[in-house]
Amino acid sequence: MSKNRLAWLAFVPVFSSSSLVFALTSIEAGETLSIDQTTAQDNYRARDGGVLNANDANTYEVLITTGSQLNAVGGTYAGRSGNAGISLINASANVSDAIVTGTRMGMSIARATGTTTGSTAVITGSRITGQTAGIETGGGTDIQLTDTHLTGTGANSFGLNSFGAEVRAKGGSITGGMSGIRLRPDGEGIGSGANVTLDNVEVRGVAGAAILATGGVTAQINVLNFTRLLAGNGVLLDVQGASTATMTVADSMLEGNINVTDNSLANLSFNHGHMVGDVIVDGSSTAGVTLENHSQLTGRLDQVDSVNVNSNSNWTLTGNDSIGALGMNGGTVTFGAQDAPGTYYTLNVGSLSGNGTFAMKGDFASGEHDFLNVIGASAGDFALAVAASGLDAASPQALTLVRTGTLDGANFALAGDQRVDVGTWSYSLASREIEGGAKEWFLDPTTEVISPGARSVLALFNTAPTVWYGELSSLRSRMGELRFNGGQAGGWIRTYGNKYNVADGSGVGYQQTQQGLSLGADARLGESQVLVGVLAGTSESDLDLNRGTSGTVKSYYVGPYLTWLDSDTGYYFDGVLKFNRFRNESKVNLSDGSRTKGDYDNWGVGGSAEFGRHIKLANDYFVEPFAQLSAVQIQGKHYTLDNDMDADGDRMRSLLGKAGATVGRNFGFGNGAVAQPYVRAAIAHEFASNNEVKVNNNVFNNDLSGSRAEFGAGVAVALSEKWQVHVDLDYAKGEHIEQPYGVNLGWRYSF
Repeated sequence: MSKNRLAWLAFVPVFSSSSLVFALTSIEAGETLSIDQTTAQDNYRARDGGVLNANDANTYEVLITTGSQLNAVGGTYAGRSGNAGISLINASANVSDAIVTGTRMGMSIARATGTTTGSTAVITGSRITGQTAGIETGGGTDIQLTDTHLTGTGANSFGLNSFGAEVRAKGGSITGGMSGIRLRPDGEGIGSGANVTLDNVEVRGVAGAAILATGGVTAQINVLNFTRLLAGNGVLLDVQGASTATMTVADSMLEGNINVTDNSLANLSFNHGHMVGDVIVDGSSTAGVTLENHSQLTGRLDQVDSVNVNSNSNWTLTGNDSIGALGMNGGTVTFGAQDAPGTYYTLNVGSLSGNGTFAMKGDFASGEHDFLNVIGASAGDFALAVAASGLDAASPQALTLVRTGTLDGANFALAGDQRVDVGTWSYSLASREIEGGAKEWFLDPTTEVISPGARSVLALFNTAPTVWYGELSSLRSRMGELRFNGGQAGGWIRTYGNKYNVADGSGVGYQQTQQGLSLGADARLGESQVLVGVLAGTSESDLDLNRGTSGTVKSYYVGPYLTWLDSDTGYYFDGVLKFNRFRNESKVNLSDGSRTKGDYDNWGVGGSAEFGRHIKLANDYFVEPFAQLSAVQIQGKHYTLDNDMDADGDRMRSLLGKAGATVGRNFGFGNGAVAQPYVRAAIAHEFASNNEVKVNNNVFNNDLSGSRAEFGAGVAVALSEKWQVHVDLDYAKGEHIEQPYGVNLGWRYSF
C-alpha cells in the first residue's frame, strides 16, 4: 500500500467544480486503508477499486472514485473551501453514525461526465450539512437513508438536491433554507428521473416549498407512513418548468397546497392519506387527483382535469370548483363543512361516472343551497346526503341540488330513507326535465311528512298517561290477596312489565316497553274494614319510533291509597292518589346520519277510584263486577333539542272510565293454602281528546281518546296465613292503542 502525498483537485463532475488544491493520502487499486480516532486529520482519495475503512476517524475531505468503496462508522468528515465532506464519483459507500459537513454541499454522490452509471450509498444515523445542500446527487445514483438528517444551511439551499437520482429515506429529516428537496433531471439524461421515497421523514422548506420539481424533471414521489411535509410558503409540492410529478401519499397527513405551473403535469394519488390544502393548476398545466382507501382531502381542486374519489374516501370542498372528469367508486364529495350552515358551494363537473355520495346542505327558507352541475355526459347511481336541520322553513320552496346536461344519464336519490329532515317536516327528492334537454333534481316541499325529531317530541308528551296507568296496575292486582286474609295489615312488593303499540292516528305512532317495581304497606283503621296505605315505586319506559329514533321516560312515584272490603256483602272500594316525577329524554337519528337529543323533567298527579262487588257462587266460584274512573294531569313543558328544534307541550290530561267483571274459583290445598285462578274482561273509554303539542309552532293534537277492550287472567295463591303471591296477565286492544301484554308479579306479607 502506498501513501504518496499527491496534489488533489477536488471536484464534483457534471454539475460543480473547484480549483482548490490539497495534499491527500491516496488508496490505489487493490489497496485497503483503515483509519480511526488516533489517525491525524488528512484528505483521502480511493480510486480504481481502493477501499477506505474509517472507524470514529476525524478527517477532512474524502473522495471515493471509479469503483472504490468507503466504509465509515462514526467520526467527522469536514469539507473545506467549497468541497464536500464526502464525495462519491461512480463509487460506493456505507456510512453510519457520522457527521459530514461541507462549505458547499455536505456530501456529493455523483457520476463522472460521460458515464452512464452513478454511485450508491447506504447512510444510517448520520448528520449531513452543507451550505448549498445536505446531499447533492447525479443521475443513475442510488441512495438509501435511514434515520439520517440532511440540512442545507444557506438561504437558498436544499436538504436534498437531486439531479436524476433514486433516493429512499426512512426516518430522519431533510431541511433546506429554501426547499427541503429539489428534484431536477440529470444533465445528460442518465437515469429514469429524480425519484424519492419518504417513509416517516420530516421534509421542511424553511422559506420555500417542501418539495420542488423543476427543470423538466420526471419525478416519482412517495410520501409514506406519517411523513411530514412542511413549507415556509405553504406549498408542499411545487411542480414547474415543464416537469412531470407523480406523488403517492399513504398513511400520512399533509397540510398545505400543491402548485402545478408552467406547462407541467402532476398526478396525485392518496391511499389512506389525508391532506388539507388546495391543488392549484395554472392554465398551461394539467393535474389529476385520486383518493383511495378512506383518504381525506379538504381543499379546492379548481381546474384539475380528473378527480377520482373511491373506496370510502372523501373530498371536502372549501370553495366553488370547476373540474374535468369526476369518477367515483364508493366515495363521497362533501360540499363544505356540514356543521357550517349558511355556506354553500357550486361544483361544476365536465363529466360524471360511477357511484358515490354527495353530502350537501340547503336552506328552505332562503333558497340557498349547494349545487352540482354536470355539464357533459353522466352515468351511474349517486346518493345525495342532505344535511338535516331542526329549524322549519318559513316559506318552503323547491331546492334544486343537481343538474345534468342530458336526460339519459346518472340517477340520484336521497341517502338513507329517501327523505331530508327540515325541522318539523321531512321532504322527498323529485326530478324534472328543463329547457335544453337537461334534467334537475330538487327537494319537493309538497311531499312533507312529520320528521323523526317532531315524532320524538309528540311521543314523549303522549307517553305519560300510559306510564301512569301501567304503574297503577300493580296496585289493582292485590285485591285477591286481601280477600285471603280478610283485609289484614301487611306489606307488599310488585314487579311488572307492559308493552303498548300506539297508532299514528293518535298524533304519532310508536312502541312503548315499560318495566318497573312498586312496594307498599297498609294497616287497618281501628276495628273497621278499611285499609289505609302508602305506595312508592319507579318505572322506565323505552320508546321506539323506528329509523333509530328512541325515547326514554324514567318515572318515580309515591302516593296514599285506601281500600274498603265488606266481608258480609262483598262490596269493595279501592282509591289511590299518585304523584309522579318524570325524567324524559329523546334521541333522534336524522336523515343525514347525525343525531340530536333533548330532555326535560315534569310532574304528574292523578287518582283512581274503583267500586265493585265480590259475589260468591256455588262450588267456590265467584264473579266480581266493577267500575273504575281514573284521571291524571301531567305538567306541560317547553324545551329544545340540541339541533334547535323547539318543543312546547300543553298540560296532558286523561280521563279513563272502565267497566268489567272478574270470574274465578277458589281451590283449597289444605294447611290453609288456597289458589284463586281468574279471568277478567272490561271495556275502557278514554274521554280526553285534546292534548295540544307545538313543534316549531306547528300545532299537533295527541289524541288517545276512544274505547278499547281489555282482557286479563291470573292466579292469586295463599301459601300460608301470612304469605300470598299472585301473577296477572293483561291484553288490550283499541282504536289508538294496543297493549300486547302486561305482566304483574307480586308478593304480600300480612302482619
